[in-house]
Amino acid sequence: MAASSGISGFGTLLNWNSNDLAELTGISGPNESADAIEVTSHDSDDGYREFVAGLRNGGDISIEGNFISGDSDGQIAMHTDFQAGTSRSFKIKLPGWVSSSHEYPEIDGTGIVTAFSLNAPMDDKVSFSATIKVSGKPTLTVS
Repeated sequence: MAASSGISGFGTLLNWNSNDLAELTGISGPNESADAIEVTSHDSDDGYREFVAGLRNGGDISIEGNFISGDSDGQIAMHTDFQAGTSRSFKIKLPGWVSSSHEYPEIDGTGIVTAFSLNAPMDDKVSFSATIKVSGKPTLTVS
């Protein structure tokens, strides 16, 4: 049996408006999807519904991490952009080598912050979470 080519998620970075956000503990997405348009007709084979792809949706990116009040170009700038409704570029930089040529996968796009939350429990760290709504087409590249 061949060895797995899977990579660890440790070291993944999210770059917002050309700045890496400090101390993220989780990054999820984008969760892309497409509408399914039914095109079934009386001529469809064997009585099965038929579909074609419709408009696609770039989805959302969810992030969480340790809240760092001094991360003025990252977390604080993201909160400012949330309040202003400002669209910015993002880049998710995945860690690890995906081939013998040492290429790193990245996901690039544009989005708006649709949620930003702080959490300050009595017996744990102060953390934050945010959601980015992808606007347009995200691009997965290996460079």
